[in-house]
Amino acid sequence: MQYEKSDENESQITPEEYLKKQKSAIRKRAFWFIGFGVLILVFHFVAVFIEALEVRDLFRSIFFILGLFALFGGVWGIYYAAKVTLQDLIPTPEAVEFLRQARDSRAYFSYILVGLIVVVTLFQLKTETVDSLFAVGEQSAEIAGLVKPSVWQGEYWRLLTYATLHGFFPLHLYFNAQALYGFGSLIEFLSNRAHLAIVFLSAIVGGGLLSLFFMPEVTSIGASGGIMGLIGYLAIYGYRRKRQLPPDFLKTMLINIGFIAAFGIIAYQIVDNFGHLGGFITGAIYGFVQIPKDLQKNPRSVGTITELLGYAALGVFIFTCLLSVLLLLRVVKL
Repeated sequence: MQYEKSDENESQITPEEYLKKQKSAIRKRAFWFIGFGVLILVFHFVAVFIEALEVRDLFRSIFFILGLFALFGGVWGIYYAAKVTLQDLIPTPEAVEFLRQARDSRAYFSYILVGLIVVVTLFQLKTETVDSLFAVGEQSAEIAGLVKPSVWQGEYWRLLTYATLHGFFPLHLYFNAQALYGFGSLIEFLSNRAHLAIVFLSAIVGGGLLSLFFMPEVTSIGASGGIMGLIGYLAIYGYRRKRQLPPDFLKTMLINIGFIAAFGIIAYQIVDNFGHLGGFITGAIYGFVQIPKDLQKNPRSVGTITELLGYAALGVFIFTCLLSVLLLLRVVKL
């Protein structure tokens, strides 16, 4: 069996050559991750050495933790490149046909959701009084974040608005926007954009509620709970539709979950783990209910009610972002 290269004018390659090429690409990405991680770790150790940063602050630094995980991710990539086989890379005929059916899909909802959180974050910059773009958005968090005592006093709208805000400018926004587009567009490609909007919005609320009960004194911001809902949904999707997906799809989802869980454990002082867990559980439950077990049923097909619910969920998030902006500008006070 032979596989064509992307350039139709080039000659065909053997399975062994194809595997070697993929291993090389994986190793190349892994070395980039290792280089990035080492660079950040060296920067932080130098900062400690010149006493610009205290040792106790080192492990509270989002940059240090990201550098550590980039290093571990690169090492894992090298290990994976050594172990990967053709069976891990070649999709089944059912998967090829299933993916072919989605070739004309467009990630419209993903673009909209990412654009909305970017716009709100830009308005956050007008609210913050700090000089550094890498400071936590404390002022805006007090205005529209998930301030738990305020929620108990009746400000339930915070269970939505907190997800439109981001701290650690622009790092927090960048990683969340990248994850939201990546996982969101994957749902639009494999399933239906109505499910994307429903899962994202419900996971925001689910994550907020779990955080409200288990971290009652901690103020939370960010769309991570909603994004974890997308990951939970995709994990169930990968489990239910294994024959219609690339061989490593479910494995990749599980690796993502493992890395996020490990990141949350190490960075527990700056990560709302219960918000992540609540969002993940919400998305997984929705996946169990919605994704059909029967492979003959098309998971991309939705009824009129589900489609309307999807547009309603998107509309609610658009209104939530507008409310966040008005609150940040102090045009509205609730």
